[in-house]
Amino acid sequence: MSLRRLALAAITALFASPVLANDCLVTFDVETGADHGTLPLGTLLRGTIRYAEGQSMKLGSETVSYLSTGTMEIVAPDGTGLTGLLRAIHMVRTPHFADYASFDLKDVAGDLGAISSYEDPMLVTLYAPGGSLQSFDLPRDADGWSAFGQRREFQVHTPDTMWTLPGLISNFDGSCK
Repeated sequence: MSLRRLALAAITALFASPVLANDCLVTFDVETGADHGTLPLGTLLRGTIRYAEGQSMKLGSETVSYLSTGTMEIVAPDGTGLTGLLRAIHMVRTPHFADYASFDLKDVAGDLGAISSYEDPMLVTLYAPGGSLQSFDLPRDADGWSAFGQRREFQVHTPDTMWTLPGLISNFDGSCK
């Protein structure tokens, strides 16, 4: 093997983002905080996130992002819905505001409430009291996710006016194999 190929292989191995063998499933409900197409304020949506934890990347002293892979699906009672691809799960610990975990999704598509055009990102953000988290580790079970019970929010954007569909999350449950 040439020296150049050997160096390239070493650099690739150093910066590769291997996916760990954790198959995780999160389920939750979203109560919409605004009218959205044919869906009135207060519509209860069902959400599912399936993911594998990726390599962690420290961003400053307060944030670790996990470059994870997976999908999220949001379904309304009328059968319309949204999907997105998970790009990262951000874990933020800050004593000044709130600690939080945020699922950051891209390539949002669907027909939720008969609206079929969306803008990235789609987010699920779970808050804990500031300074309460002891590590940047991703929770692996319902007990771990229960620390994020202060406030739980959903949001997705449409491109026309950057209108945000907000929602409050309840019945959040997550586990990894």
